[in-house]
Amino acid sequence: MKVSLNWLKDYVDIEVSPDELGQLLTMTGLEVEGIEEVGQSLEDIVVAKILTVESHPKADRLSICQLDIGREGLQVVCGASNLKEGYLVPLALPDVKLPDGTVIKESRIRGKNSKGMLLAEDEMGLTDDHTGIMILPPDFAPGISLPSALPISDWVLDVDITPNRPDCTSVIGIAREIAAITGKSLKKPELEIKESGPPIEELSSVTIIDPTGCPRYAAGIIQDIELRPSPFWMRYRLYQSGMRAINNIVDVTNYVMLEMGQPLHAFDYNRLRENRIVVRRAEKGEGFTTLDGVGHNLNTETLMICDGERAVALAGIMGGLNSEIFAGTKNVLLESAFFDSVTIRRGSKTLGISTEASYRFERGIDIEGVTAALARAVSLISNLSGGNIAAGFIDNYPNTYTSPVIDLSVDKTNHLLGITLTRDIISGYLKALEMDVQDINENKLRVKPPSFRVDITREVDLIEEVARLSGFDKIPVIYPSVRPSEKGESAELLLRDKVRSIILGLGFTEIITYSFISPDSADILGADEESYLRSFMKIVNPLTADQSVMRTSLIPGVMSAVKTNILRDEKDLKLFEWGKVFIKSEGEQLPIEKNFLAAIMTGQYHQETWYGDQRYVDFYDIKGAVEAVLKGLGLQEFLFQKKSSFPGYDPELSSGIYCSGSLIGQVGRVFPGVMEAYDLKTEDAYLFELDIEALLKQLSEPKKFQPFAKFPAVYRDISIIVKRELESAILTEIIKQEGAGLVESVQIFDLYEGEKIDPSKKAIGFRICYRSKHGTLGGAEINQLHESIIDKIRQETGGKLREG
Repeated sequence: MKVSLNWLKDYVDIEVSPDELGQLLTMTGLEVEGIEEVGQSLEDIVVAKILTVESHPKADRLSICQLDIGREGLQVVCGASNLKEGYLVPLALPDVKLPDGTVIKESRIRGKNSKGMLLAEDEMGLTDDHTGIMILPPDFAPGISLPSALPISDWVLDVDITPNRPDCTSVIGIAREIAAITGKSLKKPELEIKESGPPIEELSSVTIIDPTGCPRYAAGIIQDIELRPSPFWMRYRLYQSGMRAINNIVDVTNYVMLEMGQPLHAFDYNRLRENRIVVRRAEKGEGFTTLDGVGHNLNTETLMICDGERAVALAGIMGGLNSEIFAGTKNVLLESAFFDSVTIRRGSKTLGISTEASYRFERGIDIEGVTAALARAVSLISNLSGGNIAAGFIDNYPNTYTSPVIDLSVDKTNHLLGITLTRDIISGYLKALEMDVQDINENKLRVKPPSFRVDITREVDLIEEVARLSGFDKIPVIYPSVRPSEKGESAELLLRDKVRSIILGLGFTEIITYSFISPDSADILGADEESYLRSFMKIVNPLTADQSVMRTSLIPGVMSAVKTNILRDEKDLKLFEWGKVFIKSEGEQLPIEKNFLAAIMTGQYHQETWYGDQRYVDFYDIKGAVEAVLKGLGLQEFLFQKKSSFPGYDPELSSGIYCSGSLIGQVGRVFPGVMEAYDLKTEDAYLFELDIEALLKQLSEPKKFQPFAKFPAVYRDISIIVKRELESAILTEIIKQEGAGLVESVQIFDLYEGEKIDPSKKAIGFRICYRSKHGTLGGAEINQLHESIIDKIRQETGGKLREG
């Protein structure tokens, strides 16, 4: 948030330099990211009085102005149309450098000398107004510098407001902090309201149908206003705060929002049908056009402000085109309301609209400050636009605010902070922050936080406030007494680092996805009714329906990442995520948390080049990736078996990953229906998941040293024709069992499914490594064992040797 130092000085006396102020705020929790000096670069621009204005004889759109700058007269040629004799205007003389770097030169324009340049506000960096030359107030002496005439010399602080401090999203909020830090008093804006209109009850009414979304709604009415540009001082402050000036009505609502943190909205009263306000939820499919001319299709997540017949604003987000202030506006209904932060956040996120108003409502505003901000705005509008203020305000506030009561222990405060503060000092800090503090005894204070401090709900919050005002830098550094642990990092963390190193080495990229997903994800994956994938923990205040439960699988997040990348034409993907899933446990308040590893591959495995053909990712690529991970972790004995189908996977091209008979994961092609649900039906993706807890159990067995082989190995190849549905793991297991300890390893080197064999069959080629620990194997012994293995395969699977 950008805030003017001069504006802050309206509400608190500041006796330190801007840099010192920035340091004080930063050290108490409001980080000042930058401090910019403004206005000082205009020191060489002077006030000039226009003596005469004549048309240029050779250019219809140019004027020749004779000017008085106090010490001399001079002539300037100008193209602006708003110049009149007697006006005071800003003048840049030759050799003056403007904020944008332009250097003014004496010139000759269409045969007439021009000694300088008359300036618009935007050319001086004061506002973004370029409608004409800036007209100055008439009571300045010609020749003085512009910063001497106008209060434009200032400093702008860029303050990073954390989400827990919505009270500081205003000038007064930051001034309140400065007052508490420096021991000064906070000065509130002076109000002058002259009610000359009829009672407001005769003009309008407010009905709140949804009190949860809108606990308080106040309104004021000003009649017979005159719409015109705001005065320079207001436009200048708005511009320095990053806002654009529009007119004196809208500018006041923005000014008060920046000043007091309360968003406001002005309706054209005459355009409100039945001249009344109704607050309700949008209907599903209801259409609405906002101020920016954009049409929106709404759902019931959005809170609406309506008149007697139709919607006129997105509550807390943006007004409607059908009730905006325009050139013909004469009567204004001014809204000041408190909207529920969760409701506004959902509506804003659903519609994809973020505004200064929604930013503040989402974080929480002061429900007790609603009418104070309304009074301030009505006062300013009356001063700047005239008009008659209706008597009284409408204030629909059915359930008034009750401040929480928090007991604070002096001993606990000192213990947690490691310092010694008396009860009176602690009480003084809290009172400086406008808290109601009562002494209970020597060791206890009873505190009521003000309504604008929505972040203070517990004793520890009060202790933090004491620490802030006491000074974090005054808390001594005391190293804790820690007994060295015999244990190092947890096995899970060590495993994560090792897995990350291996899989990154395979060319995968790590992603981190949201832990919130849609409850529809279980249906998309095809999970059974009894599946743990449906054991969702629901979010109490979800941002949207698509993020209303905690994830029970990494697949939805991984698939969303794939979709996002493919939509951006990044199709050749190798992504992985290590993350927690959250499974609801019956009778327990908290879910079971389990870590999983998920990796996915899509697109081309390698592109076509002069030395190789294009090839797309297939099952064996993802299978090879998971094998590399498991072998890199030291696992050698694991199997891929299709004992059952897994949600989200194609049952025809997937298998479980087993180690010592236990399931540790699954691998395969993503089911086409899942791809279609993510609008990826023309793509193929291959995925594996590993259950980290199950994997750790397999890795927990102590490793025993295996001596290097002393005797040579003998390799024999066989190709077996078997039924297509028979898994290779079954054949591998038969070979190892029949090998009687002499089969060291079995590798598949070939798979054939083609015209030369029965369509219902496949041929699998195995390379068997024979080795004895006790001596060199003879040819006859190996032949006998090899034939025994082949016979066993025939007996148990009906397979036969492939010949030729």
